[in-house]
Amino acid sequence: MLQLGLTIHSGDHSLNDILDYVKEAEALDYDGFWLTEESGKEAFSLLALAADKTSKIRIGTGIVNIYSRTPTLLAMAISTVDNLSDGRAFLGLGTGGIGFIERGHGLKLEDPLGRMKEYVTIIRRLLQGERFSYRGRYFNIRDFRLREKPKRKDVPIYLAALNPKMQQLAGEVADGVIVNMLTDDGLKEVRENIKIGAERSGRDPSRVGVYALSMTLCGDTEDALEAMKKVVAFYCASPHYHHIIQGVGYGDVAKQIEVLWNKNQRDQALKLVPDELVQKVTLTGSPQRIKERINGYLNAGVYPIVYPIIRKDTAREDVFYAMRVAVGRV
Repeated sequence: MLQLGLTIHSGDHSLNDILDYVKEAEALDYDGFWLTEESGKEAFSLLALAADKTSKIRIGTGIVNIYSRTPTLLAMAISTVDNLSDGRAFLGLGTGGIGFIERGHGLKLEDPLGRMKEYVTIIRRLLQGERFSYRGRYFNIRDFRLREKPKRKDVPIYLAALNPKMQQLAGEVADGVIVNMLTDDGLKEVRENIKIGAERSGRDPSRVGVYALSMTLCGDTEDALEAMKKVVAFYCASPHYHHIIQGVGYGDVAKQIEVLWNKNQRDQALKLVPDELVQKVTLTGSPQRIKERINGYLNAGVYPIVYPIIRKDTAREDVFYAMRVAVGRV
């Protein structure tokens, strides 16, 4: 298996297309299918279908949030998928965006670090299959265990982390950290944060993987590049990503884009996205250049998660293109 993953926004694709993507990813020898969950399809029911349609590829969330389900329900969900897939499941956790959590669920996006640590601790204990008690700030588990013993005690757990503190927590308690728009300098920072976190719990930092969500261009054309720029502008408009963009020298541009985006002047915001920024933080350009970037990640010990940036009318073709270009089949 190639140390390579695929992710898609489930709400942008039909159920049949998604199942075709995961089957094609397995045929191309991808290691993992990382399913997002935002305001599209519910993740775990779709992973159950993916488990039934495949036999080798790992399947899991990339990511589900830690606010709309309890840790007990998440442990039950991923244990069920692990049973259905004969031990191929993994669990990617994150906070979720403000729009999804606060506007969509009506929940407060509070204390993500504290909540995340409790979630990982409780989920891991539940997957051990033994009765236990736990008293935390958010959850109190009393003399409890899952009725059905999990297939595996060590289902991998990965944390989506934009900021240093969450990356450090991943180093402390998780099997890997999922990052976006990863650059060489960013990789150094991520690894340093993993080391800091791993030292807190006496772990070997080399056992904590780096998983790079990699926005991938779907065709060497102007409209494909425009679709990519729209997504980069969207990220520039979010203050959560300014630390990353500042690191590649475009912090001031990101702030200008944020202002225009929030005024709903998105065409003007799009014009401010520099080509060089797109080149630095995405997999963009010719098929050869995209494959070179993928190989660069792999040589650095980073696991790329191919994230096709699709066009509205060619979504299916775009996903297949991105999957194939990443493995040198285009």
